[in-house]
Amino acid sequence: MELRGLTDEEVKERISQGKVNKFESQVSRSYLDILAKNILTLFNLILFILGAALLYFNEPISAISAVGVILLNILIATVQEMRAKRRLDKIALLLRPTVHVLRNGEEIQIDPSKIVMDDIIPLSSGDQALVDGEVLYSASLEMDESLLTGESNSIRKRDGDEIHSGAFCITGSGHYKVTALGEDTFASKMLESAKKYKKKKTPLQRETTTITNILMITALVFVLIIAVRNTIVADGPKLMAMKAVVALDIVPIALFLLITITYMIAAVRMANSGVLLQNSNSVESMSHVDTVCMDKTGTITTNNLVYEGMEAFIDENEAENIIRVFASSTGSKNRTVKALEKEFGPKESTLMEEVPFSSDRKYSAVRVSSEGTAQTIFMGAWPSLKGHVKGADISDKVSEISRKGLRTVVICSGPDMQLFDGEEPIIPELKLVALIAIRDEVRHDCRKIIDEFQTNGMELKVISGDDPETINALFSLAEIPGERNIISGNELDSLSEDDIDDVVVRTNIFGRMKPEQKEMVINSLKKNGRYVAMVGDGVNDVRAIKSANVGVALQSGSGAARGVADMVLVDDRFSALPKAITEGKRTVTGMRDILRLYLTRNFVLAIVIGVFMLVIGKISMLPVQNTLYALASVSFAAFLMAIWAKPSSNKAMILPGVLRFSIPMAVIIAVFGFIVYFVFSHFTDNGTFDLGKSFYEGIYNSYGSSPMWNSFDDPYLGRTFLDHMMITYGSSPETFTEVTARNAMLTFLILSGIAQLFLIYPLFKFYSINGEVSRDLKPSILALLLFALVALVYNIPQVAVGLVSLVVFPPEYFLLIFGFVVLWFFVAVFLLKSRLMNRIADAAETGFEKTVDREQEREE
Repeated sequence: MELRGLTDEEVKERISQGKVNKFESQVSRSYLDILAKNILTLFNLILFILGAALLYFNEPISAISAVGVILLNILIATVQEMRAKRRLDKIALLLRPTVHVLRNGEEIQIDPSKIVMDDIIPLSSGDQALVDGEVLYSASLEMDESLLTGESNSIRKRDGDEIHSGAFCITGSGHYKVTALGEDTFASKMLESAKKYKKKKTPLQRETTTITNILMITALVFVLIIAVRNTIVADGPKLMAMKAVVALDIVPIALFLLITITYMIAAVRMANSGVLLQNSNSVESMSHVDTVCMDKTGTITTNNLVYEGMEAFIDENEAENIIRVFASSTGSKNRTVKALEKEFGPKESTLMEEVPFSSDRKYSAVRVSSEGTAQTIFMGAWPSLKGHVKGADISDKVSEISRKGLRTVVICSGPDMQLFDGEEPIIPELKLVALIAIRDEVRHDCRKIIDEFQTNGMELKVISGDDPETINALFSLAEIPGERNIISGNELDSLSEDDIDDVVVRTNIFGRMKPEQKEMVINSLKKNGRYVAMVGDGVNDVRAIKSANVGVALQSGSGAARGVADMVLVDDRFSALPKAITEGKRTVTGMRDILRLYLTRNFVLAIVIGVFMLVIGKISMLPVQNTLYALASVSFAAFLMAIWAKPSSNKAMILPGVLRFSIPMAVIIAVFGFIVYFVFSHFTDNGTFDLGKSFYEGIYNSYGSSPMWNSFDDPYLGRTFLDHMMITYGSSPETFTEVTARNAMLTFLILSGIAQLFLIYPLFKFYSINGEVSRDLKPSILALLLFALVALVYNIPQVAVGLVSLVVFPPEYFLLIFGFVVLWFFVAVFLLKSRLMNRIADAAETGFEKTVDREQEREE
């Protein structure tokens, strides 16, 4: 049957009629989506409104403080994500699927977006249908529609049958004519309802959503209390807006941006090393991987097969002729057939019927006519055909060849008869023709790559359709060390259900595995608590790739394998995978340390604001002071902590361990903060501390007399001292005492927040909370630099007094506050090391885990 396809004129006509495929394959978000998601959040809008209100009340510095961090977060997040998008899109172009079509009697390769109605598309093993169509010609074509129907059985396609987009060819070949494009395809219509559902969150996203919701409810309660209290006490709308801005800051609104930015940076790093993430959430999933399963092709070996030798069981010339006929006539031109064709050459023959090779059958067969003689020829694995060969048993020879690291296939001949009984292939009584040995090329860097996996604490398991003895021999050829526990697919099937899980965990070489057996091994490992990555390249690996926690495909692999994978190894660089796993572990470890610092500050704010509003009835700090607190104690450190992070095991949930640190630490910091507040309040009140009106007038006059500020004719800067105090802090007669006590507490909170870096990365065991020490000096040096930065701020009156409304205490008072920081540090170490805070930590961890479980149940 001769097929010529459309002419150029016919293609142009269909394009003008709009009958062209609308193909979208995005691995990253659009620019508009990035911008909108970063700006249009509920809390961003609330803070923008409060910032506008503060501007209306002539408080520009407080307004900038309210929205400045948000604007900075939006800017940084947007720029970083857009840069990452450009990089990922460039790499994605390398892997953008292409399609072959017949036009003007020739087969050409085009972009899927250029497919038009009535195009004729050829299909062969591993190809995925990108549009719907009708089969014009089938050469034993079998399609897998499991991505559409969930049914794993292959479906034979005859002339006139339908082909649905999303299905992939597992064996045979054929041509089909396009009948539906773009949104009109079966797959697109089926996905319409799926678009109504949100994408499932990753474990870390679910955890952070839970803690954000808890703090959001707390913040809204505080805002409600502020509003109610304002109707009773009448603090005024401006002070109420300031209090609301500070209260809302306990919500970790930048947390999701921080996670997104960190993951996008990691995705770009992985792309640079040769891994394209098709699912951005797989950055997190990579961090949990402890078991790597892989097909040997592309991992231990390259994709090249080389003919090694043959033993004939009939006349050698006749055996070679049969091999030529089979290799020339079969439509299953896999790598084995190509190696035989290269070695033995072509032979003219007429194909009458074919059973294509599949990983389930592990054999292929042709019914052919050559030189006036019709016969059937079978090629496959000896275990699959030996039951149909009488009078011959070559099992020992097969094992001997396999132990040398070589593949084996047998060639058998049979009588001229039908190869199918209805839909099922049949095997007649066969005559053994030849045993053929074929060699895999071993990767030169295989040993080094596997050493990297083992160094990072990951267990490797090879799951292959080849003889397990062959795989074992390849391990020897590649000089891969370690004990080998081997099992075949047939042996696995013979085990009881109770024994399978134990055997799967102990075994590291699985041979003669069918697709469903590979999938069973993955599921068994997951059931045993393993976090599994599966690396494959062929159609027979698709089910295992889909089932794994992280699916990895080779770029040269089948379109079906790439289509279901979470990530693709560009240029088949298997060496990039251990680097990517390490990068994932580093990323999540960095997030864990950042969250300890980040959430501790949020919990401290929640406690301080709650006590000040409910007990003292005052504002705890100004918005600009809260901004300084965030920048000094969290923001600068968080960025560098993500870069400095070292990979570590991340099997358990992240936030429960974070909360065991952050909640007790926040309680201790808050208690000491209140102690500092009441000490300074008491001794200022009774005159022991000389920090009364004359002290504040001196600070303000010193700031006001600065040439830098006198050059501006601004009413805001030209206030009298009393105006400044009343507008900024309120008109209470206790103003000076309140301002003194609050500023002392704020200084303590900033310094203790910075000092947490010493506890998160302890250099010495005597102040290590969990007994572990860090050999990395950078975090401790960073803490010292942040102390110096805070000291610099206090030594520039224009910044300290003019911008942040800080109190520049005399040196002896700063020393007193620093003394409280030192005391807090050792009390915190003692309390956390002695487990005296365990009750609080246990209650927080248990409550949080239950909340996360409920959140997950609601999602499911």
